[in-house]
Amino acid sequence: MSQAVPWTDQAVVSAIAGGGVGREAALQWWFGNEGLQRWVRQYATQHGGNEADGEDLYHDSFITFDRLLREGKFRGDATLKTFFCSIAKWQWLNRQRKLGRTVALDEKETIEVAQFAEDEMYNRERQVLFQKMLSALGEKCKRLLTFYQLSYSMKEIATEMGYSSDQVAMNRCSECRKKLKTLIENSPEIKDFLNF
Repeated sequence: MSQAVPWTDQAVVSAIAGGGVGREAALQWWFGNEGLQRWVRQYATQHGGNEADGEDLYHDSFITFDRLLREGKFRGDATLKTFFCSIAKWQWLNRQRKLGRTVALDEKETIEVAQFAEDEMYNRERQVLFQKMLSALGEKCKRLLTFYQLSYSMKEIATEMGYSSDQVAMNRCSECRKKLKTLIENSPEIKDFLNF
C-alpha cells in the first residue's frame, strides 16, 4: 500500500495482518501519528510519569499493537485509536504495578483495562505453551516457524535458514507445520486450550 491509500482502520488492520510491504507501510504511517504520540506522553505524565516514560510507553504499546493485530485480536468494537489507547493504559497500569504504585482509573478505563488484561494473560499462556511445543519440534523447525510466524517471505526464510531456494523453504515449512499439527492433535488438553 502506498501513502496515497486512505488509511482507514480496516485498511490498517488488513495491511498489518497481511504482512510484507503493506504491513511496513501501515506501521510506519501509524507510528508517525504525532497526535497519538502526544496523547500517550500526556497520559504517562498525568499519571505520575515523565516525557521519557511516555516515549517508552508509546514504543511498548506500538509493539503490542502490531502483535495483537497480526494475531487477529482486534474485534472492531471500537476504533483502532481507542484500541491503541487501551493498550497504552494497560501497559502503563502494568508497569506501575510492578513498581508497587497504584493508578487511579475511571470506571470506563477500568473495564477497558480489565478486558485487555484478561485477554493478554490468556494470550501469554498460549504463547508459552506454543513455544514449548515449538521446542519439542527441534531447533530448526522452531527457528523456521518463528520466521514464518513473523511474516517473513519464503525467500527471506530461505536466506535465514541457508536453504538453496524459496521452494525448499516452503517444503521445510510445510513439513514443520504438519509436525506441529500432529503434536497438537495428539495432545487433547493442548488442543482444547489452543482452540485448535
